[in-house]
Amino acid sequence: MILELKNFWKNYNSYKLHPEDENYLGQNKLKYCLEISIEELRAKYGSDLKSDNTREKFINDKQNRNKILNNLFVVPFFGDVENAKIYILMGNPGFHTGDYIDEIEDKKYIELLKENLKLNSNTFTCLKDEAFNTGGFRYWSNRGRIPKISKFLTNLNNQSSLKNYEFVKKSICVVESIAYHSCNKPNDELYNLPSSKLTKRLVNEYIQQRVDDNKAMCFVWRSVKFWNMKSHNNLLVRDPKQAQLAVFKNNEAEVMAKFLNEKN
Repeated sequence: MILELKNFWKNYNSYKLHPEDENYLGQNKLKYCLEISIEELRAKYGSDLKSDNTREKFINDKQNRNKILNNLFVVPFFGDVENAKIYILMGNPGFHTGDYIDEIEDKKYIELLKENLKLNSNTFTCLKDEAFNTGGFRYWSNRGRIPKISKFLTNLNNQSSLKNYEFVKKSICVVESIAYHSCNKPNDELYNLPSSKLTKRLVNEYIQQRVDDNKAMCFVWRSVKFWNMKSHNNLLVRDPKQAQLAVFKNNEAEVMAKFLNEKN
């Protein structure tokens, strides 16, 4: 499964749809995809792409909603897919206009994305030093997300906060049901993309087996029906009604921290 995943993404050309996704959509591409260059984005919505005001202008344009931005970098997963101890299952990468700067102009971050797609990342990509100026770093470094797990872990063992944080970063992998950015939930048809079906197989076959073997645990944050995982003591599923809650609840962070403490 891991080799199949590597080979699939070897055929991806940056800032385009994967060829199999492109073939699948065919003439419907314009219906589901939004292609806008960084120059067009600045001209139409504002020169400061990192500004929330620019983002709001983009989102308030109805034609931009629910479409995937296929000329940004694809992100089907973040982290050590093969060896993670905790898998967090999501919907798809969100979108801020600043992502264009991160993924088109930030050369160090672009190299991280490429290595991540080759499955060469041995830690959580978004929280590497080279990603410090990105939207992904700001999102995941929020104290209600990855640092929250680390805080609970520090309450359970005698290790330093810094050592625990590094361990948590190495232990977590995020997997997306749809690999492409969008500012709203994508159209349901996009869950049938070949890339999405492959990711689902990764979860249902490879990750499920690691969960069953007590090598990993899985937190299903979003797209619960899509992932359709088998019940297990190492499986934590959020109520879909609370899927949009943007941080980990205390009990979620604590369960993940306890699992990591047992594996540390």
